Amino acid sequence: MVTLSFCNRRYIRLWPVLILLSVALLLVWRNLQQAQNLAASSNIGGRKSVSLLLPNASNPPSSSADLYLHNDRQPKVIPVMREDSPRTKALQSLLKCRNRSLRFQRLQHGDFWLLQNLVIGRKSRDVGCAEAVTYTTNGDFTFFDNLEMVVSRWRAPVSFAIHTPGYDLNTTLDAIRYVRNCLPESDSIKDWVSFHVYFPNRHMPDHVPYDEAEALSYPNICTSVSPPYTRIPPTESYKSRANLTYPINVGRNIARQAANTHFIFACDIELYPSPGFVDQFLDMVARNHSVLPLDPRQRRRVYPLPVFEIETGVQVPVDKDELLTLYRKQQAQVFHLKLCPTCHTIPGQEGWLNRTSKADDQLHVFSKTLRKWKFRAWEPFYVSDNTEPLFDERVTWEGQSNKRIQVSDYCSEAYDSECNISLQNYAMCLLDYEYHVLSPAFLVHSPGIKHSSDRDPTRLQYAKEMTKFIKDKIEPEYKVLFRANSACRT
Repeated sequence: MVTLSFCNRRYIRLWPVLILLSVALLLVWRNLQQAQNLAASSNIGGRKSVSLLLPNASNPPSSSADLYLHNDRQPKVIPVMREDSPRTKALQSLLKCRNRSLRFQRLQHGDFWLLQNLVIGRKSRDVGCAEAVTYTTNGDFTFFDNLEMVVSRWRAPVSFAIHTPGYDLNTTLDAIRYVRNCLPESDSIKDWVSFHVYFPNRHMPDHVPYDEAEALSYPNICTSVSPPYTRIPPTESYKSRANLTYPINVGRNIARQAANTHFIFACDIELYPSPGFVDQFLDMVARNHSVLPLDPRQRRRVYPLPVFEIETGVQVPVDKDELLTLYRKQQAQVFHLKLCPTCHTIPGQEGWLNRTSKADDQLHVFSKTLRKWKFRAWEPFYVSDNTEPLFDERVTWEGQSNKRIQVSDYCSEAYDSECNISLQNYAMCLLDYEYHVLSPAFLVHSPGIKHSSDRDPTRLQYAKEMTKFIKDKIEPEYKVLFRANSACRT
């Protein structure tokens, strides 16, 4: 009896172990079954699996806010299928880039808090690295009136970084909801634009959205008399009342670093690209690999577009022929021609202006140069592979040297806000970058030609202080970092 009682107690102790072992074996078996099913589905038709945020594949969401389940603050990731085009497959092999899905993150960026990818474009979320070019840009809520025009012409990912100190975040969130729901191009904005908001840690908003669902969950505001970004005068913004400067280069870098494509186009949101450019550029690269510096012994290169401005009231041209017609009527001119004639002059400019778009039926490299000597004051906007130096975040928009450093021998005044050299381009000059100008693509500034009388005296005072800081502090640092070159001037 003693022996039997002892054995029973031993078996009783083993029962929990046997039960746990059985559960573990069952879980392993289920995981193996799921893995086999996924592997089988991913091989159908040679297609590959990509993650999209869908609560139910058989019942797609009616809005971006529906992408999140009510009982779970995080999105559910379900594999879906995507078929890459032959061009995308060939370019991905050529560029050796890796696909990366966009995802929301809370990050510190120097003295700023950043909500990266707070709202993500539906198509941009999982766009392939070689499938498109990302237009990276920045601003505050007062720049939202340009977004529809940019997206309607770009039709590809847009990475938009927005400065939102204090209560400016509330206006910005209203603006995001408005442009995504209330404009003729709202569907395209939902598809392509990813919004990032950032604010100084010393000027925090009272509340920030926890995720995309919360950012988009407020009532529809399309019945408003006017867009939210036009109802508040800039002088009443938190930024103005707190007397803050605009950290434009912080925004530029945030937008660049959030892109998930190999090629980017770092641009100001008031500059509108000629329609169809993204496909034209990728077709050019696929057609002619020699436009890329594939040999490491070749100079690194970027691909600028000529920039123009047009009279107020003139319709933005859709192709080079329309642009040239306006140019001949003196309703269009080279950007900032009356402020700094050399700042946007491209190599071979007369030849570019004399060639119609019919002669330039395919996008191609029209001319090339180094940013030295005659072109040392050039302020190009260009496509790049996102490996060029970042913008220097110590300079501000008010300082007017955010992209530039003054070149006094090119200017008629002690300080001319437009006639100066880019800090970033100064670094690229020291690194010996080549600039390969494209045709027939172009950029057009939002209508209205700027004159020298438009200068803001307050900004000029900031500019003088910034110029001294650049000459005394930043320029010596760049010479140490990138090596001095007498052909590159500030």
